Amino acid sequence: MKKQILFVAALALVFASCEKNGGVDTKFVASFEEAAISPAQTESVFKASNDTAIFLESGIFKAQQIVAYSGSYVVGGVVSNHTTTSVDNGYADAYKSAKGGAYAGRNYLVWYADAWTPASILLEKDTVVAGMYVCNTALVEYMIKNGDGMSDQPGGFGADDWLKLTVSGKLNGQAVNAKVDFMLAEGASIVTEWTYVDLSKLGTIDELTFSMSGTKSNTYGLTTPTYFCIDNLGAK
Repeated sequence: MKKQILFVAALALVFASCEKNGGVDTKFVASFEEAAISPAQTESVFKASNDTAIFLESGIFKAQQIVAYSGSYVVGGVVSNHTTTSVDNGYADAYKSAKGGAYAGRNYLVWYADAWTPASILLEKDTVVAGMYVCNTALVEYMIKNGDGMSDQPGGFGADDWLKLTVSGKLNGQAVNAKVDFMLAEGASIVTEWTYVDLSKLGTIDELTFSMSGTKSNTYGLTTPTYFCIDNLGAK
């Protein structure tokens, strides 16, 4: 009888460990805590121009990073643990969440979605990604409120302006039909809290890609910075 009780207790612990993240085994969730970085810092690889690198593996996810245009900026992901929201240094402060910190733990991923040099998050195996938590960056929030200095429509967002994140998936190199749209800002409404985005409609995939669109633009394209923050990728 004692052995049976011990077995049931052990089994309960196994189920509890798998239920900690709403039924998703946490070993599959990317928390980005693997990056051991000092407080108020970011981690990146900054390799040669246009060199694609897997710079972080977390859960079953592998985040890409591309250093574009002779090292002038990074496309894809950078791990951050900044907890302040000040943007006094402009783009030097691009890697701060508008919330001021992560959704959980210390680290979060700041993603730059570039239309000309796209980067991806790869999966170790084909699976359905339940969802992720998303927040604007502090810099994007500031420019939505105050203007980006480049738009053909000067100033901050008006009532009809918007900024949208689109998440797409691939399987074996082919784009899946479904896409997930998430509004980062609409008029005066700006996402400054970590907000859950359901990705399950993408179905079985082995790659995630991100793009952004909006109303503030000039002859060269979107002028609102295309940065956003991700945490607990794969969470349910």
